[in-house]
Amino acid sequence: MRFEPVAYMEWAKFGSGAALNLARSGLPGLSFEDLGLDLRSIQLNGDHPYGWRPLIEAIAGRYGAGPDSVVPTIGTSQAVFLVCAALLNNGDGVYVEKPAYEPLLAVPRALGADIRRFNRPFERRFGVDPEEFEKGFPKGVRLVVLTNLHNPSGVRLAPEDVRTLAGVAARHGALVLVDEVYLEFLAAGNCRTSFGLADNIIVISSLTKAFGLAGLRCGWVLAPPRIVPAIRRVVDHLYVEHVFPSEQLSARVFPLLDELKAKSRVWTDPNRAIVREFIESEPRLQWIEPDGGIVAFPRVVDRSEDGSGGDRLARRLRETLETSIVPGGFFEDSRHFRLGFGLPASDLRRGLENIRLKL
Repeated sequence: MRFEPVAYMEWAKFGSGAALNLARSGLPGLSFEDLGLDLRSIQLNGDHPYGWRPLIEAIAGRYGAGPDSVVPTIGTSQAVFLVCAALLNNGDGVYVEKPAYEPLLAVPRALGADIRRFNRPFERRFGVDPEEFEKGFPKGVRLVVLTNLHNPSGVRLAPEDVRTLAGVAARHGALVLVDEVYLEFLAAGNCRTSFGLADNIIVISSLTKAFGLAGLRCGWVLAPPRIVPAIRRVVDHLYVEHVFPSEQLSARVFPLLDELKAKSRVWTDPNRAIVREFIESEPRLQWIEPDGGIVAFPRVVDRSEDGSGGDRLARRLRETLETSIVPGGFFEDSRHFRLGFGLPASDLRRGLENIRLKL
């Protein structure tokens, strides 16, 4: 294994801060006071060999899985690593969407996988053409990797689309890993997990993005029970047990999640409308409106030869107006930028006007 720099993560940690930060992809963090939890009974130590049972049951209950399909993790990022480390051998093929969130490429690459790609292009509204997906399916692929909602565009793949792709993968002897960390931004009727749509689907997610609970680092893997022992073996090599106080806190939060979603939608839905109005009034921008979430992936209408309008815009905003967006180059297309709109409406409007000034 060789762990190269993950450029996006380093930039997000050290290079994205600004007075107006439109680069963030999760909700603002909540406090203990916001949650109204009584913390006096939280224990420092307890029995939690592969996760605290009440937390496992809370995750399983929310997503319609059996407890024997749940592996708690430290965020979605660790879930990616656990699944890839459990399933991949050196040289195995991994079929990853494009554009993609960089760690979904970096982790299997670090494990020695052979990375192949399938397209989710702007011109197809960031969807996946199942015929093209199957026609281009490479030999030796062990794992397919995709996001739903798509990161960076926020586009949703319908359950029947995911099931179709899983069927193609199954015919080639491959499993499908679906990163659903943004899915809970959708209203309750639209956020059905992909887990259970086919017996070769593995889902990863967490509380970090859609609920303002990043500090808990509560993530999970939902996997067919036959795969769970292999994932647990990686746990034993890496960290042995989860952080017990965090597991207890996370379990107590699960009954509050629907309430937290309802509160956030009161302002995230109007923010999406603000962004829609801005982009539709700006001829130098094109977009596919996200189906949910608080990020979008607009394209700069750019006639320059290098096609790097999104990256140039990000640099100008950062250098001259203390405004941050994510350069599209981090998502493999410098014509675009990822725009986060999970901030107060007044700040969002100011940020959008700064974008207009620098286009």
